[in-house]
Amino acid sequence: MDIAQIIRLLRKWGWLMLIAAIILGGVNYVIRSGQPSMYQAETKIAIGGFIQSPNPNTSEIYTGLQLAETYAELVTTSEVLTGALQTLNLDLSPDDLRGRIGVRTIPNTSLLVITVRDENPTQAADLANAVANQLILNSPTNLTPEQQQQIDIANDQIARLRDQLESAGLQQQLLDQRRAATTDTNELEQIESRYNALTEQINLASATIAQFNSTISSLQQRTNSLDIVEPARIPTEPLGSSVIISTVLSMLAGAGLAFGFAMVVEYLDDTLRSTEQVAQVLGLPVLGAIARFGKPDDSYSERLISSLPLMLSPASEGYRTVRTNLMFSAANERHKVYLITSAGPQEGKSLTSANLAISMALAGQRVLLVDCDLRRPRLHEIFGLKNEIGLTTLLLSAHQNGNAPHLSQCIQNTHVDKLRVITSGFIPQNPNEILGSALMQHWIRSLQEAAEIDVILLDTPPALLLSDSVVLAASTNAEVVLVIEAGRTRRAAAQRVKEMFGHIGCQITGAILNGVSMRDESYYYGYGYGYGYDGYYYRSNPHGDNGTERSGGSKSPRQSETIRR
Repeated sequence: MDIAQIIRLLRKWGWLMLIAAIILGGVNYVIRSGQPSMYQAETKIAIGGFIQSPNPNTSEIYTGLQLAETYAELVTTSEVLTGALQTLNLDLSPDDLRGRIGVRTIPNTSLLVITVRDENPTQAADLANAVANQLILNSPTNLTPEQQQQIDIANDQIARLRDQLESAGLQQQLLDQRRAATTDTNELEQIESRYNALTEQINLASATIAQFNSTISSLQQRTNSLDIVEPARIPTEPLGSSVIISTVLSMLAGAGLAFGFAMVVEYLDDTLRSTEQVAQVLGLPVLGAIARFGKPDDSYSERLISSLPLMLSPASEGYRTVRTNLMFSAANERHKVYLITSAGPQEGKSLTSANLAISMALAGQRVLLVDCDLRRPRLHEIFGLKNEIGLTTLLLSAHQNGNAPHLSQCIQNTHVDKLRVITSGFIPQNPNEILGSALMQHWIRSLQEAAEIDVILLDTPPALLLSDSVVLAASTNAEVVLVIEAGRTRRAAAQRVKEMFGHIGCQITGAILNGVSMRDESYYYGYGYGYGYDGYYYRSNPHGDNGTERSGGSKSPRQSETIRR
């Protein structure tokens, strides 16, 4: 999806994204505004005394890691929580406290983190520390009385031996002084003997102290022990982001969800909605895009461009673009015949034919519009004409009555100057055979040779439902124009119509995209700067020409392209 498609998608679904952003952001703001600020404090506990050992073994480390998971489950037990609440004398139940506590282990370590959330930052820190202390009290961290007695005895012996070491050291210093002051051989021998005895006593006391220290260390160092390595501190910032930031993020999330929904809808939508899609999918030149105008319950006469208050409306300009493109392609040919069809019913084919004929007639061309839909004719209703005689009168009356009708009897004038219509006439039993007959070919040639006709438009039935349009195109060699209703005509249906005409060697001249939404079609987006609130370029006509075209004739391709921009 390129940037242009993303922009088109944003223009089309922007309203949904805005609504989703407002709703989600508003709900989040109301919820967050009604909630008090929460503070979070955490305490870290180390499991196992091997952390203080310079040479811990693998077994102790592995046991500490396994114990960390076990203690994580024991943190939220009722005994630990009740003890913490009693210590702080708080009027809370263990279940209330359990809902505020979070426990996690730091991966690949024996460190346990206890977090507590509370509206009061001081209380949050106190609860975290109290829970940690209760967990330690309920663990085998503390020494047994026998172990504590052994440690006390060892410490007493160590103190006595250190006193002996201190006394022996002082005696050696005195012996050194006497040795330096005497020259008597006997006295020197006595001093040396006493000095060596004191040295042995010092060495023995030092070795005994080392043994006692080792005993104490082995008693105090246990794998299944807990120590607080970082007590909880009073938090200074509330938990989570501010209300404004949370609301903005919620709005972005809502817009993102709506955009994702729009992308799914667009992906599942297999209808043609823009000229870009028509050109890419069908490989056909787009003669023009007709903006949606009028209301669904408007009458046919109200949906003609001649009934619009100003002829510079987007719909009128779209038909003028189609007219210009067709006239440009037929610049050196007169009496051009165009066959207008669609893939399915109710795609605006007849109204498009009528408005295109009006646009050509307003440009000064003498247009003959023929209703070749002999199943469900509509042109007589659109222009308010009688339908007693028409095309079937020309094709069948000569065989039934023996008298060929005159062409002028079947041609009716309309309220638009230079636009005449041949209605369908009565409904025959075999429309397909009639439209493909030699007599039909004869009348088309006669109409082409008529000096008072410049352009012939043939309104035919939908191509996928009936083969009438294909038969007529093959017999008359007319230029085929495919009408596509934006958001209704499916891609596969339009491709099938193109293949049907291709099989008989008739290439479709171009496509008209009907009922285009301003959001879907970038073609019309450029008009936004010029139209007023009523959708027209001019609000009033300073020349008082009642909405008729000012040029009085057709625009050049360069002029049409300028308006298109």
